[in-house]
Amino acid sequence: MSGTYSGDYEGIRGLSRHIADASRTGEEIGPRFDTDSSAFEGCWGEEGGDDEFANQVGPQARKEREMVLDTLLSITSGYRALVDAVDAEAENVRRPQTLAMDDIRTYGAESPDSETRR
Repeated sequence: MSGTYSGDYEGIRGLSRHIADASRTGEEIGPRFDTDSSAFEGCWGEEGGDDEFANQVGPQARKEREMVLDTLLSITSGYRALVDAVDAEAENVRRPQTLAMDDIRTYGAESPDSETRR
């Protein structure tokens, strides 16, 4: 249908809720990962002494853990931005219908035979 526009407001809002659920899952993964990975802190040996392996692996493991947490935060932030964008698009779908219905009510109330239609 060329030249026509249609949109499913409830469908778009439903999609937004699914994306928001995924975002919440991402928000939960970060703290769980941090807690679970901290259980392994120091398993490579005692740092600060003669243990070259521990001195090398300890800082590297902490850096990688921070990188994972930063990545999870970035992904979650991206999901939240997507939720905001989808919500805005849903409003763009609903707004023309709302305005049209308001106009129908306004102009219908002003018409001379509006009392007979009620």
